[in-house]
Order: sequence, then structure tokens, then C-alpha cells
Amino acid sequence: MKRLLLALLIGSATLTSFSSCTKEYVTPVSKTMVYERTANQWKANSSKDKYVDLDVPELSNYYVDQGVVTLAMSFDNEQTYNALPATIDGVSYNYDYTTGSVRIYAQDPIFENGTTINVPNHVFVKVTLTEADFVQ
Repeated sequence: MKRLLLALLIGSATLTSFSSCTKEYVTPVSKTMVYERTANQWKANSSKDKYVDLDVPELSNYYVDQGVVTLAMSFDNEQTYNALPATIDGVSYNYDYTTGSVRIYAQDPIFENGTTINVPNHVFVKVTLTEADFVQ
């Protein structure tokens, strides 16, 4: 009988301790900025590689060190967006970033000789910065 009561007591204590736990959901905080660029703002590294720089003062050391930086481009006046990196109409788009700045590259995806990259006449770029907890 004592064993049964002891088992019942341990089971009740365990159930009570587990039911008192609460799940906590943390919603990430994001900032989004939209930039507009035209073809004359792109610079050439070579005939197969062009780039455009975006000044993003919100892109602090925090986002470089542990946050999340994502980009998307719209070629149709913001009706739709394509997430980067992507190959769109035969042009490979990717990006890199540092504190305060994002550089978007337009490249020939196969670096074929004689290929010229045609950058978009007009594009919108959406930069999203999301807070994240860095875990080591």
C-alpha cells in the first residue's frame, strides 16, 4: 500500500510540475526598406559582372553579426517579388552585405565568353532585416 501511495504522490508531483510550465513564443522583429534603382545606377566589373550598391543605415553590426538579412527584387513595379539569390531571365542575382551597405551582383550564370549582362531598366529592391538569437 505504501508503494502505491508513494507512486501516486510522485506521479501527482510530476504532473503538477509539468502542467505549470508555460510555452513562450517570441515573434521576430523585422524591418523592411524598399529601394528603387535604374539601369544607369549599375556599375560594371566586367561584361559578365555588374553591381549596384544600396546604402542601408539600418544595417547595423547586430544584423551583420547575428541577425538575418534577406533581399527580394521586383521587375514589375512591386506586383511580384523574386527572392535572392535567383537566376531571372538568364541573369544570376546575388548579394553580399556589410554594416550600412548591401551590394547586389548581376552576373552571367555560366560565365560564357562574349556574353553581356543586361541589367533591368527599373527595379525595386526590398531589404528585410530580422532579429535573431545567435546560438553557439
